[in-house]
Amino acid sequence: MRVVVMPSKGEAGKFSAVSAAFPQVWHGQLLDIGCRSGKLKQALAEHPIHYVGLDVQCPAAVVSDLNAGLPFGCRSFDVVVALDVLEHTADIYRSTAECCRIARRFVVITLPNIYSLRSRLRFLRGEPISEKYGLPPEPPADRHHWHFTLREAQHFLVQRALLSGFALRDEACVVGPRRGSMVGRMVSGQAPGLMAQFYLALLERTAEAP
Repeated sequence: MRVVVMPSKGEAGKFSAVSAAFPQVWHGQLLDIGCRSGKLKQALAEHPIHYVGLDVQCPAAVVSDLNAGLPFGCRSFDVVVALDVLEHTADIYRSTAECCRIARRFVVITLPNIYSLRSRLRFLRGEPISEKYGLPPEPPADRHHWHFTLREAQHFLVQRALLSGFALRDEACVVGPRRGSMVGRMVSGQAPGLMAQFYLALLERTAEAP
């Protein structure tokens, strides 16, 4: 699997890596689902896009919850982006279908690889894998509802894309800058399920949904 290296830590590094991974898709109307602070727009500043950010709260241009469905008609945007979003939804199947429904051409998705070596070592040491999991005494404002491997994420998106009239056109495993050395690239390419932090997929519309 192709390896994409984040140039820096954090959101900005991830968004830059995603932008560089699929340079051919960034044009037209773009919806960024779960946009947070909207930093993806900065990473795509050199591309001819009209950016619209959607999230459950401001400062998003559109305030809406993917769990309840998206307030747009079919094929409203050329590109729909959902970076580390689907795992937060209660019904990941419906949420994926919603992303595809409103996309005219492309859907770009990242999903976390919770079975990476780093997470496995934390689990062996009895440490929390992430603040998005676990059982806190008070209800968390946000959490992950799904726990899956990189290969499961790949298989899921291939099958769900087909059901919505899309096909998987490109994919990559995303690694941080510390793993971007020559050794890191070799290990990630041979064992992405252990080394990759995220699975990155590009879906392209091929037909009307059945």
